[in-house]
Amino acid sequence: MDNAEIIASLRTLGLDAGATGEEIHSAFRRLARELHPDITGSKSDFRFKQITGAYNVLKNLTPEELQAVPQTQNIKRNIYDYYSETKKQRADAEKVDSILDKYEQELKTYFTASTQNSRDDIDMEAVIFRLKSSNYKVIDATLKHSLNLANKVEFRRALVEILKRPVIEESTAEITSSFPFDDITRKLIAMDSAENAGNFPTGLIISLIGNDSDVMESFLLHVKPDDVAVILRRWPAGKAMSQGVVRTLLDSDDARILVPILGAMRLNFPQSAAIHKKRLQALENHSTAAVRAWAKKLT
Repeated sequence: MDNAEIIASLRTLGLDAGATGEEIHSAFRRLARELHPDITGSKSDFRFKQITGAYNVLKNLTPEELQAVPQTQNIKRNIYDYYSETKKQRADAEKVDSILDKYEQELKTYFTASTQNSRDDIDMEAVIFRLKSSNYKVIDATLKHSLNLANKVEFRRALVEILKRPVIEESTAEITSSFPFDDITRKLIAMDSAENAGNFPTGLIISLIGNDSDVMESFLLHVKPDDVAVILRRWPAGKAMSQGVVRTLLDSDDARILVPILGAMRLNFPQSAAIHKKRLQALENHSTAAVRAWAKKLT
């Protein structure tokens, strides 16, 4: 990918050359909330597609690739950023918040009445309809009152669709982490949404992986580099890892991935060292001292 495309995508998100992956993710989340057609109507369709396309270009770039983009003079804020700060936009946002607050209160009243009437089966169709909303206030309000549905098949499938979205609100992830899933439901949710684990907050990852090595392996192939160590610290003692997953992690040049996988190999599955001896020998010349040290201990 050439630098011109990267710079153009950064400009679309209102960022300068040298922006980090975290800054890119944060900028996209902010703009997605402001520009989603469910909030602004069809007038922002084109702009929403622009930021989504830019994010798709940038989200899988490594820190090295992002830092390699030549620094230019600060990119001017795009017109929409300026517009979003106007009085009219703030008034529109307040109006939307007022509508959503009223809707959330109506949801609370609905679910409270259902409980008082001793209904064991809240209208699942109504719940699923609300969970399909593009507005996270609606989703969160529904989730808060649906704990008793945690292990229902229809509810699980709807929740997975939420977890597959490109943007997952922190509040939604926190509520999901609190659900009393049984082991089977938790694993099904985790495995069905694993490909999107790179968009999950760390707390949600921890709650979904449990102590299940199969789920951990699936997540290791998709999470952000910083979350690899989070998962491997919970790896079951003495449990071997699939060699394909080991190979994928070892093939990385990112020390945030290499240090935890090398440490896990030494502690839990040292027998893998012989299988990956050639790669380990190559890592003895890695630029990061901790990677070199762990690699030497395994060869």
